[in-house]
Amino acid sequence: MKQFIKSICILSAVFFMITSYAQEKAKILKYPKDWRYERINFPLDFAKNIDWEGFEELRFSPGMFDVKSPDYFTYYFVLSIKKVEISIEEIKEALIKYYKGLCKAVNVKEKFKINHEEITVTIEKISSCSLKANVVFFDGFTDGRRIVLDMLIEVSKVKDTEMLLLTSVTPSGNAEKLDVLHKNNIKHNLSTR
Repeated sequence: MKQFIKSICILSAVFFMITSYAQEKAKILKYPKDWRYERINFPLDFAKNIDWEGFEELRFSPGMFDVKSPDYFTYYFVLSIKKVEISIEEIKEALIKYYKGLCKAVNVKEKFKINHEEITVTIEKISSCSLKANVVFFDGFTDGRRIVLDMLIEVSKVKDTEMLLLTSVTPSGNAEKLDVLHKNNIKHNLSTR
């Protein structure tokens, strides 16, 4: 019995060390720390047709996948891509591929009837390095509902060959909340670089 308990303790310690080591630390999105963090390298499994090199970091609000939460579908993401420059049209096309691919991937078993051609993106320049985007998407994570996402995007060149697209996302109709989130995103995640 002692040997069994000792083995369990050792296995638990090894598992904890491996998972702690394997969890990458945020390079850019270090805020807010209580939001769930993920990092994905390009090419993205669900959108291999985006031919960028680099990575994506995401921070999901605690209520991200709770349709009753005031923080439903509220999150940050940043794309760190190896490019000298990027056009609004390139960003728009990448967002379309991203959200169509994501929707197909999470609804792979076709639990929800979704017309992927209805996923659209509009994007406009609001200053020299700021964009506003609107994405029509379907929430394949929870109930398949059509959701319109508003985004504010900061485009920043950090090196001669690296661009950052720092993005804040909320469901449409939360302009004031989105503005506050984006200011905090810039302050805590971009200004500190």
